[in-house]
Amino acid sequence: MCFGSLAVVAAVSLMALQEKRVPPREATAFDLAPESGTPQTVMVEAPEPAAPVQDIAAVLPEPSPETAPPDFGPPHVEAAIELRKGDTVARVLDRLGISATDGAEIVAALARHVRLDRLPIGQTLILKLQRLEAEEATVLVGLSIRPEPQRAFTVERDDDGDYSVEEEVFAVTPRLQRASGMVDGSVIGSAEAAGVPHGALAEMLRAFSWDVNFQHDIKAGDRFDVLVERRWTSDGIPADDGRVLWAELTTGGGAERYSIYRFKPRDGEEFFYNEEGESVIKSLLRTPLNMSRISSRFGLRQHPVLRFTRLHAGIDFAAPTGTPILAAGAGHVIEAGVFGGYGRWVKIAHEGGLATGYAHMSRIAAGVKRSARVRQGQVIGYVGSTGLSTGPHLHFELHRGGRPIDPLGMTRTEQRTRLTGRELQRFKAEMAETDRARETANVDRENEAE
Repeated sequence: MCFGSLAVVAAVSLMALQEKRVPPREATAFDLAPESGTPQTVMVEAPEPAAPVQDIAAVLPEPSPETAPPDFGPPHVEAAIELRKGDTVARVLDRLGISATDGAEIVAALARHVRLDRLPIGQTLILKLQRLEAEEATVLVGLSIRPEPQRAFTVERDDDGDYSVEEEVFAVTPRLQRASGMVDGSVIGSAEAAGVPHGALAEMLRAFSWDVNFQHDIKAGDRFDVLVERRWTSDGIPADDGRVLWAELTTGGGAERYSIYRFKPRDGEEFFYNEEGESVIKSLLRTPLNMSRISSRFGLRQHPVLRFTRLHAGIDFAAPTGTPILAAGAGHVIEAGVFGGYGRWVKIAHEGGLATGYAHMSRIAAGVKRSARVRQGQVIGYVGSTGLSTGPHLHFELHRGGRPIDPLGMTRTEQRTRLTGRELQRFKAEMAETDRARETANVDRENEAE
């Protein structure tokens, strides 16, 4: 079997997963639920600071002249607010009409427990708001935040107007989750619909990407099956995005089947191996671009600029200018700069007498220079059309012993490591244990479906 399908094409899918973000909203909707009375919904418009204060004031109960301030008990209102792009806790408090003094005290109290500068977009703040008698400012009675699934913090104001913080820690336990289905449209969409967590899905795509071209190999009727271990908190919130223990994928309408098992050798890194104990990882990526198509193959051809026949010593990948170019393997840079007809060029030496070359770059990435170490998948430059080139593309070369060879001609097993001896025995034992676990998970899932 050939070296496999375009391995890194699946990185497009991974990037698509990683770049999923909820777009900032023009207004934030939240429920203001008085402890007595009918729950109400208020829209806090951004970014005008005055509007939210007026809106909240409209639903805050009017202070009773018979009640002596301060009164921090009910009735009050609750608001659930998500941080938007550019938001901070301090800015949210200011928009809600909290005084600058109180806001600073609240932030200072919370900052002793939470890295407020690392809160993500979409982080939810649960606030209890009240207005004191004879004061126009809104008073924060309490604020709850859960920066991570296992830990939650609550800020509360006492009768003296001081703020204290309490932490709640949730127990976490692992659970097995199995999901399977038929590919309908894309592997990503189908797996997401089956309930595969994003992190586990990205991990599965990366593992299969060494053998599967997700743009061309997946056909109607192909199926996926995956066993995920995921941790959950005691109150039912996922504590991580899961880790794949086993996965199986068919391609070509069921013509090919790939199975992978998670395993950690005693002296190596944990990743995936096939049923024969071969690592899915190859020493070199087959294509150093996330999205590309082969526009010219290895071999004799007429040069498009020089107009005579000569050896085309690599593969051309058509891609837009500025597309990131990835190092096909770990190694050290032996050439970096302008190199004749290659234009901006980088050459990397790898183990086993192999070297890769990357030509016609629009620019070379920062830090990529002679003797620099690079890791597999590191961005080393960007697609361009420098040198003797008729348009933006990457010219990619693979050398063995100093001579150019066809990257597509390398066999799939040629670049894989294989477990042997006791390590292979350990792997087979863990593989059997995983098989039993996935069958149990499958029974549980079917019982739930009934």
